[in-house]
Amino acid sequence: MEVAPVDRNQSRAAFFVSLLLCVAGCGREPDAGSLPLARTTLIGVGKRLGSTLSPEALTALGEDETKLIHSLTSAERDSLSRASLRFRVDRRVTVDVAVNNDRAPFWLVDLGFQPTCRIGYADGPFRVWSRRYEAGVVGLGVNSLDRRPRGQYTVFVRAEGTTPRVELLSSSSGRVVDVTNGIGPYSDDARPFLDLPAAFSKAVLIQTRRDRRHESALVQGRVWKTRLPSGPAADQVVVSFGDDPARSLTWTWRTDSSVTNGEIKLQKVDTGQVFTASGAFLPIESDGLLNDPIIHRHRAVLTNLEPDTDYRYSIRDGSRSGLTEWKIVHTAPASDRDYSFLAMGDPQCGLEEWGKLLHAAHDRYPSAGFLVIAGDLVDRGNERSNWDHFFLRAAGVFDELPLMPCVGNHEYLDKGPDIYSKTFAFPANGPTTVPHRLSYAFEYSDSFVAVLDSNPAVYSKEMARRLADWLDGEFTRTKARWKFVVFHHPVYPSHPSRDQPQLASAWIPVFDKHHVDLVLQGHDHAYLRTYPMRADSPVAASKGTVYVVSVSGQKFVPLAERSYTARGFADVATYQSIEISPRSGTLTYRALDVDGRELDRLEIAKPVRANVAENPRLDPSLRRSSLR
Repeated sequence: MEVAPVDRNQSRAAFFVSLLLCVAGCGREPDAGSLPLARTTLIGVGKRLGSTLSPEALTALGEDETKLIHSLTSAERDSLSRASLRFRVDRRVTVDVAVNNDRAPFWLVDLGFQPTCRIGYADGPFRVWSRRYEAGVVGLGVNSLDRRPRGQYTVFVRAEGTTPRVELLSSSSGRVVDVTNGIGPYSDDARPFLDLPAAFSKAVLIQTRRDRRHESALVQGRVWKTRLPSGPAADQVVVSFGDDPARSLTWTWRTDSSVTNGEIKLQKVDTGQVFTASGAFLPIESDGLLNDPIIHRHRAVLTNLEPDTDYRYSIRDGSRSGLTEWKIVHTAPASDRDYSFLAMGDPQCGLEEWGKLLHAAHDRYPSAGFLVIAGDLVDRGNERSNWDHFFLRAAGVFDELPLMPCVGNHEYLDKGPDIYSKTFAFPANGPTTVPHRLSYAFEYSDSFVAVLDSNPAVYSKEMARRLADWLDGEFTRTKARWKFVVFHHPVYPSHPSRDQPQLASAWIPVFDKHHVDLVLQGHDHAYLRTYPMRADSPVAASKGTVYVVSVSGQKFVPLAERSYTARGFADVATYQSIEISPRSGTLTYRALDVDGRELDRLEIAKPVRANVAENPRLDPSLRRSSLR
């Protein structure tokens, strides 16, 4: 146990705070359980300050925690100090708050905590602040009011000679676990503490989530008003596949909170036959957007459609016109005709230029069956203004070209994938044993496509194994001829320093076992295509899997030299086209830039089947039946 030097100024401040508490109430603080939730208080602070300050002044204030703290009322400060993480203890305990950054939360000194020791960790040491509490409710504060901390605090609770009983109150997020060898600070990161003090061996740990380290930042982004507020008319329309791409389509769209119903009107182009489906909605609350705090994200699904068929549709909404402009969509083929689809790596940054690339791809391949995006669709996934800009640049594409998205780490920032999961609809056939259930699979003609949420698996062997087991089962079940997998964090990275050993060790053997043809990834912000790989070595195309890393936005990272690189380059945004001919058994892969220049090309051939017209995906027993 490394004893840290005591900061005399902080200790003196803590002493006087404790003395004042004693004078006011003989050492007893008001019950933390009676305080308004810290999140509720943050919303109130934003509204109070937003009524008098400009968006620019709010942004400047929200990026300086010291000034922001001085702007709080005493009641607000108390709530933000003791009403974020609340738990009940059954005896007198020592509470140790471990902070993984150079700046301790402001409330530690306010509440009388003192620095005691340090604990090693891969991202830098945790500094521990300690204080005694009597039996009852313990209330701790927010992680930070700005975005500077690189980590989330975590909490040890220990008692003399015994293990205390800790009950996390329902209003708090976290997970209570016993301290064991190899335990780590976060529930979403499997990396352990490096040198836990012996005094903590019988402690209880309240694990927090690292991806929520900025959740309490008052300014979630650099704007307080969206330039693209919602209204009663439906916009931001996205078409996706339902449980069977040949027979089921889904729609999601946005309206303001006044619209509580909606309807899809679908008409078969060649016969005029009409179908309708009512839509449900999910509210998305964005307390940082003062001019558009709540929107409704509607979704509807239509089934029993015909394969390889054009349908025109319109959305009935709450606007005066009542119906949106008619658009045409196409169901997946159930025959042996040629088909294609498009893929992209991270849009994330530079969305205006990304929009040009997206439209260029759609113009060049107007008959493409669908588009997959390998995560990080936006930079800050829980900021509505990011999504408003994303959909602005995609206008005229996602309402015609089915989008099958993949979640990235930036969709997880601050609150987990909250806006992402409410914005998109996709088949709900993924594993139920992993958080958020954002993995899924579908079959398009003779192709099987698995879309994986790699975020829970990056740091957790158990999560990686659960996804691998599910994927193994899906590959065993499918009879599709071509196999594709899409996820965010590359198992063969292009980045100079990144690596994903948890994913690689769990997933690559499954790809090898089932001879996946193509793995599409993002995250590393450069372009890389590997040789066909098997057992971590280059092999013939007929025996291996090709891995691609790409970026479609304007955030670029240098390319590292890797032994597995067949083609690589940096500083260029690309999209990928995958064209398949079932009759000839060929796949043609291309990577193109915004001007249509072909920067990479690959062809894969498979033996032609005796009965190429037979399409096993039509077997009703193989269809999936639910939609997220």
